[in-house]
Amino acid sequence: MSNFVRLAFSTTPIRSVLIGPAVIGVMLLGSNANAADSTTHSHPPQRALPVPIERARTTGPAYYVDSAHGDDASDGAAAKPWKTMQHGVRQLKPGDTLYLRGGIYHETVYLTRSGTEESPIVIAAYPGELPVLDGGLREFLDSPVTSWEPAKDGVAGEYVSTRTYPQAVDRKVPHQFLPGAWEPMWGLEEQRPLALGHFADSMVPLHGYRTLEDLRSTSEFQPRNRNEGAVYCGPGLWLNRKTSRIHVRLAHNHLPGLGERAYRGETDPRRLPLVVAVGFGDDVLRVNGINHVRIEGLVLRGATGSPMIHVYGSQDIQFDHLTVFGGFPALLINASQNVRVTHSAFRGLAAPWSGRAHMKYRGTASYQIVLQNAQPYNEDIEFANCEFTDDHDFAFLRYVRNLQFHHNFVDNFNDDGLECGGKLRWHTFHIHHNRIGACLGVLQQHEIDRDESPATHDPDTGMYVYRNIFDQRAGVYYHLPAEPDPSGAFLHHEGHLLSDHGSPLYPVLRAYHNTFLRRGPVFRNYFLFGLGAVGLRDTERDVFNNLFVQADRVPGAVILGKEAPVLREGGNLLWGLKEGPTQATDPFARLRKSPLFEESRKIYEPGWTTRDIVANPRFVALDEDGRATSDLRLSVGSPAINNGLKLPAAWPDSDREADEGQPDIGAIPFGGQPWGVGVDGRIPVFGDVNTKAP
Repeated sequence: MSNFVRLAFSTTPIRSVLIGPAVIGVMLLGSNANAADSTTHSHPPQRALPVPIERARTTGPAYYVDSAHGDDASDGAAAKPWKTMQHGVRQLKPGDTLYLRGGIYHETVYLTRSGTEESPIVIAAYPGELPVLDGGLREFLDSPVTSWEPAKDGVAGEYVSTRTYPQAVDRKVPHQFLPGAWEPMWGLEEQRPLALGHFADSMVPLHGYRTLEDLRSTSEFQPRNRNEGAVYCGPGLWLNRKTSRIHVRLAHNHLPGLGERAYRGETDPRRLPLVVAVGFGDDVLRVNGINHVRIEGLVLRGATGSPMIHVYGSQDIQFDHLTVFGGFPALLINASQNVRVTHSAFRGLAAPWSGRAHMKYRGTASYQIVLQNAQPYNEDIEFANCEFTDDHDFAFLRYVRNLQFHHNFVDNFNDDGLECGGKLRWHTFHIHHNRIGACLGVLQQHEIDRDESPATHDPDTGMYVYRNIFDQRAGVYYHLPAEPDPSGAFLHHEGHLLSDHGSPLYPVLRAYHNTFLRRGPVFRNYFLFGLGAVGLRDTERDVFNNLFVQADRVPGAVILGKEAPVLREGGNLLWGLKEGPTQATDPFARLRKSPLFEESRKIYEPGWTTRDIVANPRFVALDEDGRATSDLRLSVGSPAINNGLKLPAAWPDSDREADEGQPDIGAIPFGGQPWGVGVDGRIPVFGDVNTKAP
């Protein structure tokens, strides 16, 4: 078992973890869901659960907060800590550190104090302890026995809250741009999910239902008409707007093909602590109009249709070693500068049994990261060594000047991946050294306003995408099956590398020294997995020194149109594991005989495909179906060695000096060492089967 998984089930003692008679822990951290003495009574965790970290103490003045033993009337000293985080943060001055002792803080927090560049304010977990900021309702965690009762007119296994929550239906106006839901929910406002949550012992998400009919359904199949017929979407919650009570049902899955993804745990919510949050529009952690603040080592959870973390109008804000469960979005950044997010894990709202159709049409079509477009524009935003997993849509990144996105692990998004937006004159993205796995549309674009993008652009701006591993082979849970499919093939829809909504003008893109893996051809077998064909209107693109490998056919050379777009490409290696060894003809021969090829020479003199190679890259080890971990380094004699093209020195590449001789093709130069991605680099860049969703 990998170190990553061992971290998930660490037996390190956690301070202040017993709450009431139920042994529920901070999140029952330290319990091995696969062990015989398992204390996980719901579903095994999808990913590594957070553990405390040891870090050096700061040297300036220090104050303390303890949710279990503190008192806000105290002086905040180590022996007399405050009780609430909100009270503590209001007392801080530049250079101060606020230490949060381990335990659960049932509150929402608004930061109001700034540090200075020389003396920032630090808000941190006490070394070796794990504080949890929980914006949810504590009764479902502390006393589930008295918080639920059987629903009188419900179906078998349906329960209703013993209390009412009228504040949850006050119709707050959404203040974040939610691209997946296209706010407002025209004609569907009565169906907005107002109750979301997680199993507290595993932090596996609960489905936020739009209708009671779906919650009560016994069918898990796709109806003939998507808008007619109910579908059970797995264990979840629904808030009744008339009675202000929460309904819950934890019935098992019976859909053939789900396998280990199916829910088989406890069905009585009175026997399970749950994290439950209701309402819409309340940020759990708001960072508004402040500067020079560091936030370290926290766990955040308990949001509904609202940001878990909202950064607005702030400068020099750093988040490090956070774990964020849920949120809509998990992180919203607006009108802010110099924001760094490092060594943090973001876990979304997709449970193992959740697919795109469940979340988009019958639940919460959530984005995980959103950069919004108030003035001034966001600038200098960095995501490094983070893990982004298990949600509907990933990141709406378009509104930022200078984005650094590197050494991250991205996996299991059943709709859009990285949305970098239509072409702008001024934004520059650096996306490098990441491991990007299953997304329905990996590099996705939307047209928000018709004709929103300029025809011209600064030649030095755009997207620089380099030294990444893109491995789409696992696929995502896309369609609901309409009939039994015991094979589970519906869980592994491969999707697209490049796709869009509304035919926007794509940003200028330079993709070089990446390794792309697929099982089957992209739509229409487009050239270079779509990079050589899709979205080339009124933009320009460079695609050099990449490896394109798929299990089925040799990647094709299909480019539609009569006029050659501004595409420069070469030094790419393409291979099909099954068809490649028996390929008898040149897959590019038809293109090279076409008028389009002659037109391409006016754009790039050698002409498309003439500098590309069709050959086996000879990886050290490649698992054909993606079920085992591969080693994508080049072995001795690989045709990818010294067969790339020399690239402009102005294009960033920290591995250029390590690549001796002529450039090698692919993400890792021959003899180079693979890097780790995610929190503390704990995941191999090639991926680890033990980190994937079950």
